[in-house]
Amino acid sequence: MNKYFKYVVLFLFPWAMGANGALVEINPLSYSVLQATDCGSYCYHDETGSQLIDGLYGTHIWQADLGNGNAYEWLGWTDDSVYIVFDFGALTMVNEIIVGTVQDRLNDVVFPSISVGTSVDGVTWGTPFHSLYVPENTANNLVHGDLTLSALNQTARYFVLNLEFSLDGPWTFTDEVDFYQNVSVSVPAPNSFVLLTLGLAILGLRRKR
Repeated sequence: MNKYFKYVVLFLFPWAMGANGALVEINPLSYSVLQATDCGSYCYHDETGSQLIDGLYGTHIWQADLGNGNAYEWLGWTDDSVYIVFDFGALTMVNEIIVGTVQDRLNDVVFPSISVGTSVDGVTWGTPFHSLYVPENTANNLVHGDLTLSALNQTARYFVLNLEFSLDGPWTFTDEVDFYQNVSVSVPAPNSFVLLTLGLAILGLRRKR
């Protein structure tokens, strides 16, 4: 009887733990914007070289002042399809990308469509493996929001985002790009503590005998 209980304990406890996935933000070391930013009502340049990954999010449609001057948080381009290459410094798994962007109105500033590709060495690039088409829609007017590319599950050192300008633009804006990795977290199953108590009681009973 004691031998039987011993094996019950040994085989039940591995099943007492579950694993849940949690998205954790990861930060690239740097990025390169392959098209020059432009000026309109303001100049939408990258003043620090890190405005897309500095954690400062847009607070206004296109002209917020975060203490550094009007429109400081925005990078903007006119009549350009924009390519932005992010470098993680080593092979990195990315599961989700969230791109901060904005629409003022059609024929002005319009949400872009987005595609993403990868490279291991920064020289050879595969075809884009994921894209998000955003149709022109007046329902997006005066909206500052996020465009999410999910279930990517790609490992690479370099990730390139292509922001396709809308023909109803001509402006395309972005402010922050966030990358996320799915990390497994062990979580006790609801009955694990019951099994633990049972196992300790059985072991105690064996010692008594």
